[in-house]
Amino acid sequence: MQDRIFEYRRAAIEDIEELVRTRILVLRAAQKRHSRKYGGDGMRYYQGNGVYRFLENCEQRGSFYWTGRNLWLLIYGDEYNEPRVLTVASGMKLDVQITEDEKRALNVAKQLTKNTDLPINFVRFDPAKPFEQVRYWEQGMHTMPVLSDMDLRERFEQYGLTMNEKRAKKSINDKGSSTYHEWQRTHMGDSILAVDIDLLRLDNGRISEIIELKRSHKDIKIWEPYEDDYNNFILLSRLARKTNLDFYIVYNHRTKKPFMDDVSIVKLFEFDHRTQPYCRYLTSMTIQQFAAGGTTRER
Repeated sequence: MQDRIFEYRRAAIEDIEELVRTRILVLRAAQKRHSRKYGGDGMRYYQGNGVYRFLENCEQRGSFYWTGRNLWLLIYGDEYNEPRVLTVASGMKLDVQITEDEKRALNVAKQLTKNTDLPINFVRFDPAKPFEQVRYWEQGMHTMPVLSDMDLRERFEQYGLTMNEKRAKKSINDKGSSTYHEWQRTHMGDSILAVDIDLLRLDNGRISEIIELKRSHKDIKIWEPYEDDYNNFILLSRLARKTNLDFYIVYNHRTKKPFMDDVSIVKLFEFDHRTQPYCRYLTSMTIQQFAAGGTTRER
């Protein structure tokens, strides 16, 4: 643990001029993207995630995994914040062959649950149609049958999740992000936790960290994880520890004028449900240092 902290602290105090140059370049690039996408008045709400955009184009791209558009990796937990099922959800027409992106997401889910008793399943829905039918797969099945939305409820109930007409406690990051998420919020019980897995760090192709991405307008110097989110963090921490992974929370500031992500500096927290306190600030660093900062350590 000390090696990880010292590494990040050494990185955090490197050349201040490079830090300033990085901030200027990130802000200028974001302004240009913002103008091209929305026009100079900035009236439309800015979508996307600056951390993903940076990682997509950096030399460490292969050291990270996240799901793309219309694909989600979701962990569901019960009222005790215990992981119950890991779900790959995909928005795509029901009659097409399984895609390479879907296959990779399923392989990632299998790696996250390897040597554990945590089940995984796969739900494909047509984003252009009302949420009435899905393609469904779970471990032990050799086909991917079409199920009704009521059949899907029963499939989740078998994992010990209480389904009812109340909304789930956790709303996925993007409001109204898909018809599946709307179905989830409507039909899953208020005791169910539903958390989107944002980012995974890879070490030679193997998952080493689960990373929760957070952003807001609050100054990066004073922001800390909200206690209202601790149940979600505990769920992610328990998922991580099942396969001996680390779990971190990474925060970046989102500016209002122009409305965009400033990822030149990120703030790093470690979260472990087995310790007191659960959450501990580690350091702040440039996005380049974060991208290059993955190491293994004894847990």
